[in-house]
Amino acid sequence: MMTTDLGACEWFVWDLRRSNLIDRGQLDQVIGEFLQKNPGAEPPALAEFLVGQAILTDFQAERLLQGKTQGFVLGPFTLMDSLGTGSMGTVYKARSKTDSGWYAVKVLPRRSMWNVRIARRKVRSFEQCRHPSVVPFVDVGTSGGMHYLAWPMVEGETLDKIVEKHGKLRPEQTAQYVMQTAEGLDLCHRQGLFHGLLKPSNLMIAPDGAVRILDFGIGCLLAETEGESLVDTMSTANSVNSGLDCASPESIMDPTNLTPLGDQYSLGCVMYYCLTGRYPFPEGTAVEKMMAHQSKQPTPLKQLAPETPDDLVAIVERLMSKNPSERFSDCQELMEHLKPFAATSAPPQRRTMSMPRVVLPRPSIADSSATPAPPVAPLQRPLPRAAGTIPRAVPATPVGGGSHPGKPLPRPLRPAPEPARVPQPEPEPEPAPVTEAELQTPQSVVIPPPRPVEQNLGTTGVVLMAILAGVVAWLLSSLIKL
Repeated sequence: MMTTDLGACEWFVWDLRRSNLIDRGQLDQVIGEFLQKNPGAEPPALAEFLVGQAILTDFQAERLLQGKTQGFVLGPFTLMDSLGTGSMGTVYKARSKTDSGWYAVKVLPRRSMWNVRIARRKVRSFEQCRHPSVVPFVDVGTSGGMHYLAWPMVEGETLDKIVEKHGKLRPEQTAQYVMQTAEGLDLCHRQGLFHGLLKPSNLMIAPDGAVRILDFGIGCLLAETEGESLVDTMSTANSVNSGLDCASPESIMDPTNLTPLGDQYSLGCVMYYCLTGRYPFPEGTAVEKMMAHQSKQPTPLKQLAPETPDDLVAIVERLMSKNPSERFSDCQELMEHLKPFAATSAPPQRRTMSMPRVVLPRPSIADSSATPAPPVAPLQRPLPRAAGTIPRAVPATPVGGGSHPGKPLPRPLRPAPEPARVPQPEPEPEPAPVTEAELQTPQSVVIPPPRPVEQNLGTTGVVLMAILAGVVAWLLSSLIKL
């Protein structure tokens, strides 16, 4: 028993004990150590210390400072944080004392009355329905006069928040989300289970793009079973009113008439919302919305989302048929119609700038070889040769200097300039095409290109040849005169 003077924190400590959040022995030890170091501390300081020690959460400390001590522990679940408030109650993030797992616990208002015996039997029926897209409720009970439902906790963002933030979705993305939802619904429908309150806020999109169907099981509680209603009329009315944007015409006339075909109508409203960014009947009072679902047609989907394929528009219109018999026979048939659109869907990716593709010229024969060869000068009309002989360099007789006769010229490092054309006495036959094998000539054999006359004779040789030609011309003219 604590002997330390609690001072101003006395009422806060007593409320903390009544909350059953902390073991009594651990609580006395922690508070005793705190007050010894901080005598005269106020309750907010003690609450802040307990939050810093991870003994309390911010949510728990705030409620305790407000004097609220009840409702922190419901059966095996300890409420850790508030996630939001819906038509049937408030949803909390809770930890189970049984398996230390995290759960979403919905606490119904105290005025709600239900048959817990039938509710627990519904929980057992959901144990047979296991699908990645279905998050069925796993526990139902009453604690301290409060009724609660529990589901496994899942992370992600609800579909309505995604559309509000990013606008309407692409047709293929919508088809993929609806495809996953239909798969989960089909399995449950085959087990005799239905959702009954399908809407965008009940579809959670996980970070990996997987769809999780929330609040699965509430619809079964709202329906009558064996002549008994699991939930009182007031809770039923509140739930139906919150789902009017996606409620089927038959469920509006009778809130307990929740069926698999009604899930199809609600799923069609979800598709309409995703493709257009708005509900089929977004305006008006609750009564006006109820009448619209009964007798009116929404704004044509093609008018709000012209990029939607006609076949996908036809699927939405069939799902939203006022007459249940005009909808799909089951979700399996719906999935067959969705497959062509869902197959083209891909995970969302960020758009990046793309550069135009540059077409490069095709590499030459020398570039495409595995081992690069040294550059070879282009061949200019090689001399004809006999079969089986190796071409040789044409010997040049130097006049007044030049190269040694018969000595092969070295291979040029760069392609030689195109030589001037020299008149030939007789036309040479067209050489055969040069093959790749001939280009890859062994290094010991050098194939020099033909050299111009000026390069063979030299400058002095050219002058002497010109003088010789003049002498010959003078002699011929003299002989003609004689």
